Amino acid sequence: MGPYGESGKKYIKWCANMAQSLDVGVPWIMCQQNDAPQPMLNTCNGFYCDNFVPNNPNTPKMLTENWTGWFKQWGGKNLHRTTEDVAFSVARFFQREGTFNNYYMAPALTEPHVVHTSQLHMIMMLPLTNMETIYKTDEGSSCFFGNGNENSDATISFQGESYVVPAWSVTILLDCKNEAYNTAKITTQTSMMVKKPNEAENTLSTLKWSWRPENMDTFLLKGKGESTQTQLFDQKVVTNDQSDYLWYMTTVKFKKRDPFLGKSMSLRVNSNAHVLHVFVNGKHIGNQHAENEKFNYVFEKDVKFKSGRNVIALLSITVGLANYGAFFESKPAGITGPIFITGINGDETIVKDLSAHKWSYKTGLNGFENQLFRTKSMFKWSVESVPFNRTMTWYKATFNSPLGNDPVVVDHMGLGRERYHVPRSFLNAEGDNTLVLFEEMGGNPSLVSFQTTRVRSVCANVYEKTIIELLCDRKPISAIKFASFGNLDGNCGSFEKGTCESSNNVVDILAQECIGKEKCSIEVSKEKFGTPDCSGAPRKLAVEVIC
Repeated sequence: MGPYGESGKKYIKWCANMAQSLDVGVPWIMCQQNDAPQPMLNTCNGFYCDNFVPNNPNTPKMLTENWTGWFKQWGGKNLHRTTEDVAFSVARFFQREGTFNNYYMAPALTEPHVVHTSQLHMIMMLPLTNMETIYKTDEGSSCFFGNGNENSDATISFQGESYVVPAWSVTILLDCKNEAYNTAKITTQTSMMVKKPNEAENTLSTLKWSWRPENMDTFLLKGKGESTQTQLFDQKVVTNDQSDYLWYMTTVKFKKRDPFLGKSMSLRVNSNAHVLHVFVNGKHIGNQHAENEKFNYVFEKDVKFKSGRNVIALLSITVGLANYGAFFESKPAGITGPIFITGINGDETIVKDLSAHKWSYKTGLNGFENQLFRTKSMFKWSVESVPFNRTMTWYKATFNSPLGNDPVVVDHMGLGRERYHVPRSFLNAEGDNTLVLFEEMGGNPSLVSFQTTRVRSVCANVYEKTIIELLCDRKPISAIKFASFGNLDGNCGSFEKGTCESSNNVVDILAQECIGKEKCSIEVSKEKFGTPDCSGAPRKLAVEVIC
């Protein structure tokens, strides 16, 4: 039935009828809709669609979104899909009678993903069949050999010949005899980048920083924002996409003779915010953030309240929203509660639920409203006693654009952030550039630096009977750091020799053909590099050259 039940089925039928009524003259598709009504064509989205079967025998088998990666969620890992795996999914799909493959999303044109899969698609333009059934055409016949084992190579005997198919790969034989392509055998280089400090004068390391606190006093002590409701609202409802920041504020009163005053009480907040900051009577008492994509967590800390009026202010930071899956629009964001104060006095325990209190809301930060990030700001910045490890603080510095044309990154070392690419079109080649940072958690901005990145070395790790082109980025190849022909271990930057290796001097062979050139093409063959005895295992050339 699906997560939306009968109502969902009715909606899908309405969509199909509406689309057909437009009479555009081309077929309509429905992605990931296994019960798509006719004449809609149901298609597959995903990492692997080789086992997908359309719901109508007359519908072609189509992969409308081959996911080369996926969105990063707050607190989650970067999803990295290898070039070999992407190619495997494509070849396996076509091996099993697929007719159409589309990528979501395609990486940069120079990356191995694109080069390797482009080679595959060039092969796919020729007449192909699978290994179980060989179809004859006027142009000849071709075959697929698939090995779905993740760890072990497979040896396949076919028409009197023996073929080794690496683990988790597909081999294509254009004439059902000679190997033309294997998804695990990448014949394109990978690049290793290196960072260089900003060589321009007046770099960040020599500059004085100026700073401003985020102005919160006007509402933190009063607990008053822009609107008030007697309930906790989802952040999406209040901010309406105007800001990632939302303040939740309420007031709690204690009488002078309250037996719990002077004793520690526990403030417990159930939160769906990516980051939560908690203030009591204007004092920051702690923060917490979601981890490992778990967006429902509990912040709890002991607090001593005062006699009379106490203001609790919660800053919810939600950076990005769910955009996939059933009912994704209903997934909570911000602080939806419940929120409790718990106190213990001897044998007596008090639990006060603040969820239905009068809550005041304020969207955004004053620094954004006052546009402190503008180059020319009407507000005064202090250059005296620049604070470090201070929460909710704005920092500003000026710098000259890094020399040269290499890509620029800003390294947020000291602030617990990643490096960010800065397009050179954003920078003034001549004159000052202004950097403004807002630090929530507390850190040391003096460690922030601008750097350039360049290709340090390029690597290849390819099987024999292939041709590899090594190309430095507008720079000549200066040295051969590593080269071996046989069976190898490791990856680019950490290659290691295996149990068998050619007796020829592979380094000298490559040095003669490549050093001093911006690019060189190498035929990987036993005629060039020798014939090491690897006990029948496929031989490979591993090389790393310095640019």
